[in-house]
Amino acid sequence: MIINLFKKPTEKCPRCLGKGFVDNNDIERLNKRLEWAPGKCAYCNGKGKVHIQTISNVPVNLSYLTVERPKIERWKLLLGNKNAKKKAEIYQENINNFINDIVKQYFVINLDFETIADLHFARLKKKEVSIKERKEFLEYIEKVVELNGGKFEKKMTDNS
Repeated sequence: MIINLFKKPTEKCPRCLGKGFVDNNDIERLNKRLEWAPGKCAYCNGKGKVHIQTISNVPVNLSYLTVERPKIERWKLLLGNKNAKKKAEIYQENINNFINDIVKQYFVINLDFETIADLHFARLKKKEVSIKERKEFLEYIEKVVELNGGKFEKKMTDNS
């Protein structure tokens, strides 16, 4: 199915609910607390409306579809291009692995937040890390731990 690029979008955006931007309520509703931040909606590109084909072609909660994506990559994805879909799958796998690494480092290896951050920045071969960037990453680690703590505790008691 090809989206008619000249036809005006008619459906209210299911990601931002027609607001043109994703807020914390949308992030919570779509279960993307560890993957998204509030901002312009990439699904409708801030317009509040989308083509019905977009809804058919692209899952509303697809993390790969962000405003940072190049326009051509966004269109490929919206049109259902197989390579773009594969990139989206790999992107999601990488996010999941990243979150799982933090969970493992904290709950299994018993590393503290500072050490986890050090390992992360070392893996990126980042010698200079701003105070702001480090603080934001430490807050992210805390959020990952908070959101996965209950699941991890449940798994531990199930296996005992």
